[in-house]
Amino acid sequence: MSRLLPLLILCLGIPVAATAQPPNPNDPFAQQKMQADQAQQQGDHAKSIELSSQILQQKPDDHVAFYLRASARVESGREKGNTQTIREGVGDAREAIRFSQNQNVNYYLPYLYGMMNLAVMENKKSHAETALNVANQILARPSLTTEERANFHYQRGMIYLPLNKPQEAAKDFTETIKLAPDHFAALLALPDAYALAGNNEMALASFNDVVQKQPNSPIVYNNRAMFYQQQGKLQEAVNDFSRAIQIDPKYHHAITNRGFAYLEGGKPQVAEADLTQSLSIAPNQPFVLGMRGEARLLQGKIAQAIEDQKQAVQLDPQNAALHSDLGFSYYFNQNFSEALAQFNLAVQLAPEQMKVLNPWIYMAMVRSNQKPTADAKFQATLSQKPESRDSVDTILAFLLGAISEADLLKSIDPKDPKRAKAQTCEAHYFIGEKALLAGDSAKATQNFQLTLNTNLKNLSAYRGAQYALKKF
Repeated sequence: MSRLLPLLILCLGIPVAATAQPPNPNDPFAQQKMQADQAQQQGDHAKSIELSSQILQQKPDDHVAFYLRASARVESGREKGNTQTIREGVGDAREAIRFSQNQNVNYYLPYLYGMMNLAVMENKKSHAETALNVANQILARPSLTTEERANFHYQRGMIYLPLNKPQEAAKDFTETIKLAPDHFAALLALPDAYALAGNNEMALASFNDVVQKQPNSPIVYNNRAMFYQQQGKLQEAVNDFSRAIQIDPKYHHAITNRGFAYLEGGKPQVAEADLTQSLSIAPNQPFVLGMRGEARLLQGKIAQAIEDQKQAVQLDPQNAALHSDLGFSYYFNQNFSEALAQFNLAVQLAPEQMKVLNPWIYMAMVRSNQKPTADAKFQATLSQKPESRDSVDTILAFLLGAISEADLLKSIDPKDPKRAKAQTCEAHYFIGEKALLAGDSAKATQNFQLTLNTNLKNLSAYRGAQYALKKF
C-alpha cells in the first residue's frame, strides 16, 4: 500500500468580492454590515457570521445580511471541511435572493460557490449539475454588467471542474480574463484547468503568463510549483516554492508544499525542517503533522513520528488516511494491538479505500496472538476463484496458507511494469513477514532486502522492510 501523503492544494480562488448594494445612510444597520463585510474580506468568517446574525435577529428579512452571512458561512465551511456550514450558507444565499425579490445577481455567487464545494466535498455531481443550470440562467441575462458577467463565467468554470469538464472550464476562465484581464482567481484557475485536461504545454504557458502579470504574488509561484511537482520536476518545484517563501516568509502553505517536495525527493531531514517551520506558523494542521510524522519515520525517529501522527488524528479524527498512517507506525514499532486498533478505525471510516489494509490487519492480529480469529475473519477470501482475486486478496491467500510464495510471485502481472514493481515489493515483504513467524530469520532478511531493492520508498512495505532491517 502506498502511504497517503496529502499534498496541500490551495483553493484556486474564491468568488470575487461583490458589493451587496450601495450603503444606505438611513439604514440603522449600515455600520454593522460594513464591519461584517470587512471581517469577511480579512478572513475573519466567524466575526462576519456573528455580526450578520445580530442584524438578522432584529430584522429577519434583511437580504444584505443574509448575503453577508451566506458568503462567510460558505467560506468558513470550505476552510474547515464542514459541509453543514456550507449548506447553511447556501440556505442563506437562497434567503437573500428571495427577500431581495431576485434583484441582486451577486447574491447567486455564494450559492453557486457553495454548491460547487458541496459537489467536491461530498463527491456528488448532482450538486454541480444544479449549480450549472443556475449559472447558465444567470449568464443568459442580457442586463449583466461586464464585471458581473466575468464573475459568473468564472463561477461556471469552477462548476465544470467537479463535472470532469476541464476544457469547458478553461473556456469560461479564458472568457473571464477577456472581460476582466486582472481577475486573479481566473488567472490562477486557467492553468489548472489546462493541466486537468492533459494540456500541459498550455498549462505551463498559462502559469508563466500569470507569473509575469503577478510577479510579487506568493500564491502564483506556489501554484506553478505544484504543477511542476505533479510533472515530476521536483527541483523546479522547490525553486518556485522557495521564491514564494522569499516573497512572504510567513506563507506556510508554500513552506508545507516545499517540505512535501523534499519528502518526495528523498530528503526527509530537510522536509522535517520545513514542516516544523510551517507548524510554528500554524500549529493545528493535521495533514502537516502527519507529513512530519512521515519524514521522521523515514529517518528512524519512530517515537517522534508516532507523537506527530497521534496529534494529527486528534485534530482530524474522521480522517481514515491519518488513522492508517498511525497504524503503520505502531506496526513498525511492533505495537501490534495499537496498530490493529488504528487499522480498524481506518476501515470503518473508509471501507472501500482501506481494503488495502487487509493483509496488515491479518498480520497485526496474528502477531497479537489472534491467529484463529484472523483466519476466520478472512476465510471468505479463499472461496474466491484465483483468477478473480486482486493483489490484496492474493497476499491474503498466501498468508492464510492457500497458495505458495512461488504462486504469489507468479501472480504478479508484468503488463504494467510500474504496478508489477509495486506488487513485487509488497510480495517480498509479506514473504519476509511470514518467514519471521516461522522462525526463518535468514529467509526473512533476504526478502526484506529484496523489498528494499525495489526502491519504492512511498510504499508501506518498503518502510516495513527498513524497520525490519534497521536500514535508514
